[in-house]
Amino acid sequence: MAPVYETVSKTEAFSSYRPVRQTSSNLISHVNPSTPVRRRARCSRIILHWISHILSLLWIAPIATLLWLNFSHHVIGASAWCPNGNCNAEGNSENAIERANKLDRQDHNVNGALQFVAKALEVWFMFVATSLVYDMGIMFAKKGRGLPVGYLLTHLEFGDIRYIVNPLLWTSPLPRSQGVPEKRSRIIKLYIFACITAMLTILANLMGPAAAVLVLPTLQWVDTPRIMHETFNQTAVAQRPDGEDLFPGCSAEQLRDGNYSCTSDTYGPSLDQWASHNTASSRQFAQHDDGTIILGASQESALAFTINGSASYDTVWIPSRQVLRNMSHNFQKLRGAYVESDPPEYPDREFNNSLQTILQRQGPSLGFHAAFYIGNASDYGLSDGRWVRCFTGWTPGSIFWTDTQEEYTKCFRLVSVKDRETYGKFSLGNFNDADDENSTQSGVGVFVADRAAFYNEREDFGSGLIDCLIKNNPDGTGEACDWDNIFATEWPADFRNRSIDVGVTSYSVPGENYTDARVWCEHVIFQSLPTYSVDTSPRSNMQNLVMLNNLPEIQTDTIPLRMNPAWLLAAWSVDYDGELDGERQIVKELNRASNSPSSISTLSAKLSQW
Repeated sequence: MAPVYETVSKTEAFSSYRPVRQTSSNLISHVNPSTPVRRRARCSRIILHWISHILSLLWIAPIATLLWLNFSHHVIGASAWCPNGNCNAEGNSENAIERANKLDRQDHNVNGALQFVAKALEVWFMFVATSLVYDMGIMFAKKGRGLPVGYLLTHLEFGDIRYIVNPLLWTSPLPRSQGVPEKRSRIIKLYIFACITAMLTILANLMGPAAAVLVLPTLQWVDTPRIMHETFNQTAVAQRPDGEDLFPGCSAEQLRDGNYSCTSDTYGPSLDQWASHNTASSRQFAQHDDGTIILGASQESALAFTINGSASYDTVWIPSRQVLRNMSHNFQKLRGAYVESDPPEYPDREFNNSLQTILQRQGPSLGFHAAFYIGNASDYGLSDGRWVRCFTGWTPGSIFWTDTQEEYTKCFRLVSVKDRETYGKFSLGNFNDADDENSTQSGVGVFVADRAAFYNEREDFGSGLIDCLIKNNPDGTGEACDWDNIFATEWPADFRNRSIDVGVTSYSVPGENYTDARVWCEHVIFQSLPTYSVDTSPRSNMQNLVMLNNLPEIQTDTIPLRMNPAWLLAAWSVDYDGELDGERQIVKELNRASNSPSSISTLSAKLSQW
């Protein structure tokens, strides 16, 4: 009985042991299937990692495109929504305003939609930056002593601009215990991580407005390629007018003979209109407290112009009519570009795809500084045929020179009254005013002097004029004066450019009491090369008015140009030693002023208005 028991007992004991071994075997088989799961998880992490990198790299494409479009100054057209370039502004058409309003509404809608695009680019960048910070954190965590605790949430916190002043960002790389050594290279790497994170923080906060600047189109002026026409050599104002094509209606022979009345048909009415307009504007200014003087405009071909002032209004600048003629030719072609198909010089599509077009040309312009005075005239003849004319009443306190109002006598040196290169004269036709049938003629003399001198009873700037004209001149001939030395005097700085190549126009007043009395205008001229600009749109510039830009400021040491007085005769449309037609409006105005009770002051005021 016992052996049987033992056998059974052993068998049962063995049998009871097997489930334990089997249980152990089952546990092992339960762990092994987890290996493919880990592999799948690892593959998923790798795929997501590469997807994040690919998305990060793809962000560069739209940003690079936007940068290229902005730096290349890509032109969309007359509207931000311009598919296939089909946004013709039709600036010269009858429905130009309606068309412009439609384009404006399109711009408003497109800019609103592009705001979302800019925000999407900002969010996209935040994804890129967050991935970069997270990857750097993981890289530091896997190496060496791992990542400091202060950097565990860096990828979540760096978007806040305040994070760059977070103490943990700059103190986490430092060792926490004196007994634990820290490698210097690890500290440097952690600070590099901190600096990159701070830089990304700044970029993340600037990316929103930067993306909006890049995405949203702006309305701006675009320069088109220059079209070269002519090269400026020099101005011819020092010589008398000459040439067949200089003035319409004037032949070269007429100009050489001094018959400048040939310009009267074209430019006579223009001068009369200018004088009438300025007279009317001056009266408006005098009668209204809030009135102002509005300068008149003149016309040359298809363009209109007026005088232009510098920034401080020290000098008035007159456009060149020759430049305006050439510019008018281009202006007409440009106007035709809106209605013709592909003109040879101005492509139709380029200008139709703009809301506004400004035609510009660089060319010469003359700047005048002029002032009117009332005084007496005195002439001194010199032994060599030259002569000196002196006027009283001159003051240097005019606009851009000194502010003093002390009066001087100013003397001008001339070659000869018979020299047409320096002197000219004419008379105003006798217009009999209805109120004064005994009105008489007034004379006008124009001349240019190469040198001028100044003096009064107490100051002659070392020229010796006081001694020779006041103290030692009993017969009034001025023979005691060393005129060559006088005109070679070094004048003060604020007198200097008023002593070289000065032009004078003097007006005599009829009557026995005004034998030597004169209203005289002094002018000096300067040259510049401004930019002529004209808005080609009839909606915003109905008069085709040309403006001068980039005008210089004339300094007291700027040397003036010499202008032949024949140009002034041509401007008046009068022959040399001739007579202006008394029926012209400008002559009527001057004769009325000359024959008024206070003729001198009235004439001076009239000329100052013009």
